[in-house]
Amino acid sequence: MLKEGWPAEEAAALASAIIREYTGMGRAAQLAFGERMQDGDAAARIMNAAARAAAGEPLQYITGNTEFCGHTIEVGPGVLIPRPETEEMTLMIIGENSGFSGSATDLCTGSGCIAIALSLAFPDATVSATELSPAALATARSNISLTGATVNLVAADILHDNPAHVPLSDIIVSNPPYVTISEKKMMHRNVIDHEPHQALFVPDDDPLIYYQAIARIAALRLLPGGRLWLEINENYGRETASLFSASLYQEVKVIRDIRGKERFIRAEKR
Repeated sequence: MLKEGWPAEEAAALASAIIREYTGMGRAAQLAFGERMQDGDAAARIMNAAARAAAGEPLQYITGNTEFCGHTIEVGPGVLIPRPETEEMTLMIIGENSGFSGSATDLCTGSGCIAIALSLAFPDATVSATELSPAALATARSNISLTGATVNLVAADILHDNPAHVPLSDIIVSNPPYVTISEKKMMHRNVIDHEPHQALFVPDDDPLIYYQAIARIAALRLLPGGRLWLEINENYGRETASLFSASLYQEVKVIRDIRGKERFIRAEKR
């Protein structure tokens, strides 16, 4: 069933993940005892999930959750599924700020995954997050409650609202929309057909629109000595970095992700 819509390797990984979700059996147990998974209810749920996945629905929407920095995060239609790159950036922030007790703000928080991970890693910090989408706000609010994180969630549009809605912060982080419309044709249908376009795409003629807004916000709300972390479009690393001037920032780095792609920016305020 899954092989009809996915390459063989991805189909096998999906099948294994679905079986694990509904039986608790890991890959090794599946290989050793797969024939014993005959519980009728579990089998029915596995087949239903497989059919939905074969039709292109993301597995995270089928199960209703995903893992991020060791925490279970709820996701559903209308809310962007956190990517491994976002987790990689968040772990970098956590790694370089051991014992952090200042203020951190996540712009365009989506499911709340970054803000939640920072709050739980830094229990003495003050963590805030902004989001425009009502669906994402509801999911973030639920995730904050379920994980026990302490995050001040603010409904805000970073493109148009006064930057004063962002608290003065020692860390500002964001994974805003950055995929250009022309790049849509290269994306898998499970993304195009199911995930929120508002959280993904930007116009071809204005690909840095969100980073320009973040630059304006950070100029006013990032404290001296504070750090800015951004997930970016790999095709616009140099252009995005140029938005953060040497007069305001003593260090602006474009950082490659684990696959070697220019995926993050780290900037330090003077």
